[in-house]
Amino acid sequence: MKKSVFGYIAMLCVGVCMALSSCSDSEEPEPVIQEPKCTVLVYMVADNNLGSSGVMVDTRNLADMQTAVNNGGLNGGRLLVFYDPYEVDVAPQLLEITETGVEVLKTYEEAGSSLEPDFMSGVFDDAAAAAPAPKNWLVMWSHGTGWIESADSRSAAAPAPQSFGQDVHPQRYEMKITSLAKALGENRFDVIYFDCCFMGCVEVAYELRHAAKEIVASATELPIEGMPYEVNIPAMFADNSTAADVAQNTLNYYLYDTNATNNSCTISVINTAALDELAAITRTINETGVCAGYSYVGVPLYRRTGTNSHTNDMGHYMNFLEYDEDLKAAWNEAYKKVVTYYGSTPVSYGLDMSEFTGLGCYVVHSTSDVYVGGYYNQSWWKDVVSVNPSFDFRPSTGGGGVDSF
Repeated sequence: MKKSVFGYIAMLCVGVCMALSSCSDSEEPEPVIQEPKCTVLVYMVADNNLGSSGVMVDTRNLADMQTAVNNGGLNGGRLLVFYDPYEVDVAPQLLEITETGVEVLKTYEEAGSSLEPDFMSGVFDDAAAAAPAPKNWLVMWSHGTGWIESADSRSAAAPAPQSFGQDVHPQRYEMKITSLAKALGENRFDVIYFDCCFMGCVEVAYELRHAAKEIVASATELPIEGMPYEVNIPAMFADNSTAADVAQNTLNYYLYDTNATNNSCTISVINTAALDELAAITRTINETGVCAGYSYVGVPLYRRTGTNSHTNDMGHYMNFLEYDEDLKAAWNEAYKKVVTYYGSTPVSYGLDMSEFTGLGCYVVHSTSDVYVGGYYNQSWWKDVVSVNPSFDFRPSTGGGGVDSF
């Protein structure tokens, strides 16, 4: 018998009281439910090795959330968690973490995958109906590989691709960034925080530019415990909370906290409203035909195993290229508007981060690179890079990899 989905609930709270109204001769007025100042939804896809026995990062993170709430971290807000555990026979649930414990708001049928776009969008709808608020944060919790959506770019020993998320029951699925954009919709959230690896790249940010005002993400691999929830949950609910505050808290944890499993972290805040301007000027540069070729030695953002994440530092790359200096200055100004905060530990999994500028990008050296990892499906390629006359691209009919949405 596998561990129960409610095992952690027993550890977090003595019980959740369900009060039933008793009949009386006089009717009492209905209690007034005050709209929360802020709602935070954590979309926790833990049906993978992060939630399996022996790792159980989900249990630890949920306990940290409860501790934060018990210490007064809600500040008049509400904390919801969509939780898909590592279980074959337990359905995912929409939970609320309160000062009296964990409440189950809804149980979902485990007929498909929590990474299916329509299902995910439905969860967002349920959360919005349960806890409407003027300010909304979304935390996307799972695995991540940035924009990569096929196994073509992976060695046999490398981790499977999954732009966002990994859901192994009832069968294994991952979610393409283009599908995530569909599920998120437009302007539903103020801030999206990716508590997973490799989502801090321009391809992801551009694909999701209409989904939220700001995106917080890491360009590199992130240590297994992810975000420090005990610190960041109160920060999200604070009256004057900013995405930069939360990002700084995460960086400080990996810089200074002795409990961190690895002192490796990069973190950035992306202003999505400025991405169209960055795309336009980057397109203009690409129209000149400039490209680095394979002689380019960039700032690589790899996995700890050395497997190529196909991501380099964008600021370093664009400033390495040789093109008009006035255009380059304009590009740097546009880049600063997009990356409003960034920071890193001095070294991230053995990589020197001294030249890190906050945002990753895929570097296309030649036409053959366009076929890697489904890159030609990304909007950044279609809208920005494909205009480069140095690349004579023909769409591929090949496939590969695990099933994905």
